[in-house]
Order: sequence, then C-alpha cells, then structure tokens
Amino acid sequence: MRPLDANANNWVLEVYPYGTDGPSQDNPLRQHHGIDMSNRVGERVRAAAAGVVIWSADGRQDEVDYFQNSPSYGNVILIEHYNQYRGQTLYTLYGHLSAAFVEVGDIVEMGEVIGLVGNTGQVTGPHLHFEVRLDENKYGSTVNPVLWMVPYVGHGVIAGQVLDVSGNYPSSLHDTTVTVRRVRDGLTQSTTTTYLYLNSSSDINADPNWQENFVVADVPVGTYDVIAVVDGQRVVERINVIEGMTNWVELKPEPRPTDEPAEDES
Repeated sequence: MRPLDANANNWVLEVYPYGTDGPSQDNPLRQHHGIDMSNRVGERVRAAAAGVVIWSADGRQDEVDYFQNSPSYGNVILIEHYNQYRGQTLYTLYGHLSAAFVEVGDIVEMGEVIGLVGNTGQVTGPHLHFEVRLDENKYGSTVNPVLWMVPYVGHGVIAGQVLDVSGNYPSSLHDTTVTVRRVRDGLTQSTTTTYLYLNSSSDINADPNWQENFVVADVPVGTYDVIAVVDGQRVVERINVIEGMTNWVELKPEPRPTDEPAEDES
C-alpha cells in the first residue's frame, strides 16, 4: 500500500523521480534513491507492509554520525518486512519525519500509523521520502518504489527501457527525457527521465523483475504515445495503459539505412 492516506498528497513528485538528478542540468540534485510525496508537516505516515522496525526517529546517531552516514534523511523509520521477494529481504524507509511513533523492535501491521511528515534533514520543503530496499539494508540496494505500489483506481504504471540501436543502455542515454502523450487530444500526460547510473557502490538499481530504466507513475487508463530522442532519432511507441497494471514499452531506434556501394563502372 501507499505510505500516506488517500486524502493526503500520496502522488509521486514528478520533477524528481527515482533514479534521476532532478529537472535542472545546470544545478543537478543528488541521484534519487526513492520517491518524494509533498505534504504538510504533521500528515500521517503509514507502514507500507507488515514487519519489524529496525531503525526509528533521529537520523543522527551521535554528535558526528548520521543514519547510514547520510545527513540528508533527517528523522527516519526503517522497517524490515516479513514478506520476501524471490528469497530476498524487503525493507522500506520513511525519511524527513517530524515525529516517529514506533521504536526499534516494534512489530507493525500494514497501514499502521508510524510517524508524521516533516522537513527534517536536507529538504526544500516538507515531504515524505520513501524508499524500497531489496536484499540488503544499504543505500545502494534501492529499487523504484512505484513498481511496488498499487496504482490509483482507473490508472496504471508505465515502465520501460530506452535503448540504443544495439539494444544497450550506454551513459549517453542516461537522463534522456521520456514524454507520455495522450493520443485522444495530443496533450502531454507526463514527462520523466531515464535513470542516471554512477557506477558506484551506492548506485540505484533497476527492478530485478523488470530491468527498466524509466517509470511513469499513475497514468490514467487510455492510449498513449511514449516518445524519446535516441541518438538523434525520434522514437515513438504506442501503448494502451491498463488499470492496475505495469504496462511495458521499449524505445529503441531502427537501424539507419546504409548507402549502397557505388558500382564499378570500369
């Protein structure tokens, strides 16, 4: 389930999605290991699934250390969940909280109120930072939370890959803009960018089931053109978004035609 109530802002902030460095190339943000949901301070935060609390409250461990050596999280709750995925342990993290209502060792049920939205840590405004970690509880083990949440009623998710003509994802395609355009009226529904990989131990990850390099959350049911420019070629794929489903699309250019060799006139 989503970690915020239906009457709160539980939609994903589109300008800074998972795996990207934000909207500005002149002043990029940190590579994003989760998703953000903007809300007022004090909005209730709920456990996304049942589990045991393994970290709670103040991100500062003592006068010099922070939660997993990152000062950005502020007040944090971290839950280790009972359900595993293909034998791998699943964790969820809730950051920037103004208050935590649970302690380390507490057993929580799905939907239980565990804390309140805040603006602690490094933030530009109050919001919930939400992460899903798989297999290991570390910064470099995150996957896209959108693929672990149920879409809104009447909506689906678009996930896909932007690839070069050889079927690879080179660094030149990182941070490529992907546009989702409604077929019925030609208007833009959403934009996102492809994942930015840093080739470090703290990198983000594609979901092991999908191997995507971009995701668009909560797209209304309908027919869309998904568009990207790949190595100078405009690539368009049409997709029907089905309610409650993750809808897959691959954006890969066709090979460019090669010139016929000139005939020998001798």
